[in-house]
Amino acid sequence: MPYEQKISRQKPGLVVAVLDDSPSMKETLTGTSDARYLWVSRLFGIILKELLARSTDMKGNGVVIKPRYHLLVIRYGSYPEVWGGEILNIEKAVEKYSSEGGSLDLCGGISGTDTRVALELAYDHLKHAVKEQRFKDSFPPMVFHLSDGESHTDASAVAHKIMNLSTTDGNVLLANAYIGTQTNLAYGGPEDFTGYATESEAGPSEDNLRLFNMSSSIPASIRQNLISDGIFPNLRHNARLFFDVRTKEMLKQTIQVVGSLGSRADRTKE
Repeated sequence: MPYEQKISRQKPGLVVAVLDDSPSMKETLTGTSDARYLWVSRLFGIILKELLARSTDMKGNGVVIKPRYHLLVIRYGSYPEVWGGEILNIEKAVEKYSSEGGSLDLCGGISGTDTRVALELAYDHLKHAVKEQRFKDSFPPMVFHLSDGESHTDASAVAHKIMNLSTTDGNVLLANAYIGTQTNLAYGGPEDFTGYATESEAGPSEDNLRLFNMSSSIPASIRQNLISDGIFPNLRHNARLFFDVRTKEMLKQTIQVVGSLGSRADRTKE
C-alpha cells in the first residue's frame, strides 16, 4: 500500500501552501467578525506549528530542530509570489516567519484572483522536486490550497497534473481548504464528521464544486490512522481532502498522520 514512507532527515517531507490573498479575502467570513484572510493566516499557523513540532527534538537541556520537512509558500491574487523565494527547510521557514513578526503579511491585497497561475507555479516546483534525491523516495508532497474559491480562472486541469505527479511512495496529495462554511454537509464536530464525498455535499456553490473536484481522495493509510486514533471515527473511505473552516483541525491532523503510523506513535525517525 502506498503512502507508508516515514518522514526523516534523509527522506524529508515537502509541504506546499498555496494561499489566496485576493481582494475577496478582505470580506468577512459568514458567521464571524473576521476577514477571510485572517482565517488563512490562522490555518497556515496551524500547519507551520505542527511541522515545527514534528521536527523538534530535545537534546540534553536544549532543543534541536531537524529539517524533516521543507516548505514552499505561494501567495496569489492575479499573480503568484513565492514567500522567501524558494523551498525552505522548516528551520529557515520558522526563522523567516518569526523575523517578520509571525505574519505572512496577508491582507487581501493582491488584485484579481487567478488560481490557475498559482497552481501552475506550484506544479513547476513540484515536477522538479519529486525527482530530486531528497524527495524522490519520500512520502509524497502535500499541497494545501487555502481559498474562498472565488477565481476568475479554472485551475482544474493543472490541479490534476499536480495529483498525477508522484514519488516512489505515491501521488502528490492536493487538499483544498474552503474558507467558508456554506456547504450541504451537516455535522456537529469531529465525532460525526464523515468527510466530503460527493458534489452535492460540497455544494451548492460552483466555486465549492470546483475545489472539491480538485481535491485528492484521502489515502487508505491516512483514513485508517484518523479512525484508529479516534480523531474522525466516521470518516468515509471515499472522502476527499476537501475541508471547510469548521474542520480546520483536519489540516493539522492530516499532517500528523503522514507516514505509516498513527498520530500517537513516533511517526518520524532521524
